Amino acid sequence: MVYAGYKFWPEQGLINPCLSGLPNDVLENPLMQQIWQDIDAEQVWDSHVHLVGTGDSQLNKENKSVWFNPNMDSYWHPILKIQKKFYLNGTCAADNSIDQSTVQRMVQLTAEMPAGFKLMLFAFDWFHDENGKPNQAHSIFHISNDHAAKIASEHSHYFEWVASIHPYRADAVAALERANAQGARAIKWLPQGMGIDPAHAKCDAFYTACARLNIPIICHSGRERAVQGSNQDDANPLKLRRGLDAGVRILLAHCASDGEDIDYDNGNKKIKSFDLFLRLMEAPQYKNLLFGEISAMSLINHAWAIQPLLERIDLHSRLLNGSDYPLPAILPIVSLKQLVSKNLLDESYVDFLKAIRIYNPIMFDFALKRLLRFEGKSFPAKVFETKKFFA
Repeated sequence: MVYAGYKFWPEQGLINPCLSGLPNDVLENPLMQQIWQDIDAEQVWDSHVHLVGTGDSQLNKENKSVWFNPNMDSYWHPILKIQKKFYLNGTCAADNSIDQSTVQRMVQLTAEMPAGFKLMLFAFDWFHDENGKPNQAHSIFHISNDHAAKIASEHSHYFEWVASIHPYRADAVAALERANAQGARAIKWLPQGMGIDPAHAKCDAFYTACARLNIPIICHSGRERAVQGSNQDDANPLKLRRGLDAGVRILLAHCASDGEDIDYDNGNKKIKSFDLFLRLMEAPQYKNLLFGEISAMSLINHAWAIQPLLERIDLHSRLLNGSDYPLPAILPIVSLKQLVSKNLLDESYVDFLKAIRIYNPIMFDFALKRLLRFEGKSFPAKVFETKKFFA
């Protein structure tokens, strides 16, 4: 995703300055009151937040609870190396304490939000092969469930957590039950980056357990640019029918707003992944099971889908907000100028949003989405009050 901004000159430069403490003129701006109007902050859980680390703390080194693929530090893999630099800059990581400083930054950002606002922190399982065995060489990074649960427990006033469990694992159901007992609010899948085919029969036992425990799956949908993996078609929205038919609540991250996928229903031609997302959302049998998540929608390569989503008022009750942090803090990949040109954002809001972004990218993402409009249509407050879906 970092490279999607090449068509647009970065409006605020390339490097996140990592400032802290929102200035009074920003806090007192009338737009600050506007974005929180009619919102119950205690119901606002940011449903898509990435824990970032390198395993540089001694405990994490020993148990590999936090791990990055060494290729991300190699000049033989320049794209991965640059990607890592952008991610770490987005999280304001300190060189000598990356694991700790990235968490401290999230605590500081969340503390600036109204009381009750929380972040949902993602674990991230290893890539697994077809036999359910972890494959470290094919994994780009790893955040263990225990680590995500520990961080959320230590900062329970600010964080909830989301487990990540590969469904092919021999212990997948047991791991799910353990995560549920530890307070996990959902399960995170990134099919391309983890080697998951959601339409495979190997997922059935896991789906049955998710339905029994009433724990939703947050599944990436559409093309994935940030994490290179195996098969891009694994994130085809149509492949989630198997889980939906098993009674699992599924939240399609990004509303499949980037890329194309095979239309298995119509001659296997490729069409926009977003159109497949809409087809599933319109299926009456999935009305109470399938939901869309609008994280990353403001990124340059996703922004085209904002207008059609705003226009689909009938779907707004099934949309949930997430920031995809740290992406809002990676400056080149969001263009406010682009959103203004698409008549989605009033130009008079730009300076306010720019001022927020360099201090608090999580509040920036929230404020931007609250201010998006098209022909009088906007995302209603309930899109942001996500707690009831997960609690």
